[in-house]
Amino acid sequence: MPRRELTGDQYEARRRKEHLAFLVVKFLRASAVFKSVDAEFRRLAREGNLAGGGLFVRVRELAESLVFDLKEKAHFLFRADPRAVNGVKGASKTSSRTTHELLAGMKNSIESRAIDSYIGTGYHLLLILQESLYQIERYAPELEREKKEINRILELARTTGNAFTPEERAELERLQGLSETSVRFAAESEELALRVAERCEALFVGTAEVIRHFMASARDNEILIQNLVQNRGLLDQVYGEGAAERIFSELCRGKGYTGRTGLERAMNFVRAKCGNITALKEAGVS
Repeated sequence: MPRRELTGDQYEARRRKEHLAFLVVKFLRASAVFKSVDAEFRRLAREGNLAGGGLFVRVRELAESLVFDLKEKAHFLFRADPRAVNGVKGASKTSSRTTHELLAGMKNSIESRAIDSYIGTGYHLLLILQESLYQIERYAPELEREKKEINRILELARTTGNAFTPEERAELERLQGLSETSVRFAAESEELALRVAERCEALFVGTAEVIRHFMASARDNEILIQNLVQNRGLLDQVYGEGAAERIFSELCRGKGYTGRTGLERAMNFVRAKCGNITALKEAGVS
């Protein structure tokens, strides 16, 4: 049989399904990367060596690639028409809707707004963390060298008996003051980096929780389920060991799903709904 062409609304609905699936997977990847960065950040902070950790590049890459893409997808999904995120554009009048439908609509609206807000805030916080790390890594080593050089000059003058002229003494005091001010700014950059890193962690955890609940409203999104099956290792990384099975069990339950485990029901659902399951085979799903 010839393949039916999608209507405009059908195409838009499928496009939104794809964008939601890609947003969820990109978030899982970004969250896994941030966990690794955050663990290294905490280790270096404990050792007092943020300046030598090279985290600026890793945070910049995370912000400019995965999280920037996340922000753009969130804008597309949730700002144009947040009610259409799961492929249903518009809504019936409130007077003709049941309380169940009203609650589901409110859940979708609040969670959509939260995801968009959290991702946007997280992106801008990562930029602040990136700049703070740049200040620390770029200038802290130079400030340490300046401090040592000033102390060396003072010690040399003391041991050789070469007194400074009044002009030289004034210049040295001015340079010491300038160096001390720079050291204070560097310390403030480190304090800012510590605070922002904590906020980023809280946002990633909070966003993960909202997305997990939000996915329940998209359980009929075969593209999302397929991408989750292919990337189920990321589910365990972000939500903890065994989370993939628990999430598939939550999403793939009730009529229309067959299989003993959540993963089996998810795979059977994808096989029934998706025309191309080559990616599942390539991912080792049989």
